[in-house]
Amino acid sequence: MQALAPLVRVEKSAVAASVGRSPIVAVVRHADPGEAARQARAFLAGGLELVEVTFTVPEATDLVRTLLAERGAAGPPWIGMGTVTTPERARAAVAAGSEFLVTPNVSAEVAEIARAAGLYLVMGALTPTELVAAHRLGADLLKVYPLPTVGGPKYLEIVRQPLGDIGPMLAGGGYGIEEIPAYRAAGAVAFGIGAPLVGADAAETGQRIARALALARG
Repeated sequence: MQALAPLVRVEKSAVAASVGRSPIVAVVRHADPGEAARQARAFLAGGLELVEVTFTVPEATDLVRTLLAERGAAGPPWIGMGTVTTPERARAAVAAGSEFLVTPNVSAEVAEIARAAGLYLVMGALTPTELVAAHRLGADLLKVYPLPTVGGPKYLEIVRQPLGDIGPMLAGGGYGIEEIPAYRAAGAVAFGIGAPLVGADAAETGQRIARALALARG
């Protein structure tokens, strides 16, 4: 496979530092590209260091390019792409300048592209078999997904009993801001959350972000 490189090389350690310092991955997932752009800018303005634009957003790669151009100098904040389910999407994300990749699934091909590009990889998995496979493929952060439908924090607590040593885990799958402490107590070190961060206006969005960050940091 031909080596791929992001437009500006981002050290994985820098993204990892943001995960530790600001452990909310703000998910932008909206069918209206204009609203998706508004949400992404609100997340960035609110002080979040990790913003994930998913491929479910129409023209998602164009939005990433625009956000990177508006940011200018190197992050944080970091702008990544999510729902990277295929190698084709992974290559498109790298070409757009994505600074980290997020998947909902385990994919050896996506992992190889992320590794070749030197990008921080958040890989989705649910069962113990999938979580171990994602770890063996070199995922930097294991996205346990979708948690709410299989038991929420209790599932995470149970699965971490034998697997707590294979790598840090992000809680994903759709839950509210006030549920963050329960996932944190169960062992999550990062939290993927999107729509609950969006308020009626910029002020309310900022308040929700501040609350989510406070709970995520403990």
